[in-house]
Amino acid sequence: MRTQLLCTFTTEDSFDTIIEKVLTYDLFSRKIFVLKLEPSKELVVSYNIIPNPSHKFLPGTIMVHRKKESNTMYTINALNSLIKSLNGGVADRNYQVNWESYKNSLILTDGDTHKVMNTHLFRIIDVNK
Repeated sequence: MRTQLLCTFTTEDSFDTIIEKVLTYDLFSRKIFVLKLEPSKELVVSYNIIPNPSHKFLPGTIMVHRKKESNTMYTINALNSLIKSLNGGVADRNYQVNWESYKNSLILTDGDTHKVMNTHLFRIIDVNK
């Protein structure tokens, strides 16, 4: 079954509203992870959905990938930028990233480059309870 890992950016003041909207999706894992970004204090609501063409992404939402071993989330563009910076400007599909160096982080593009933001678990919401 194909799934999509989504991240919706929000604040502490409005994350309850985002959670209500996330619950309208067909969630795959039945758990929603809320992470706090450092140093910004912004929150990221992370959830895995079963795609449905009639369901649009919420505003402020991106699709990401995750390395379970290091709990690193990233976009493909950010990964490509990271590899180029680590590999002397060369984008090499076979380059092996040391994911432990990016443990508990979110890697996103920032213009022509990437930025790495540390994440801290803020809350886990089990939708089965």
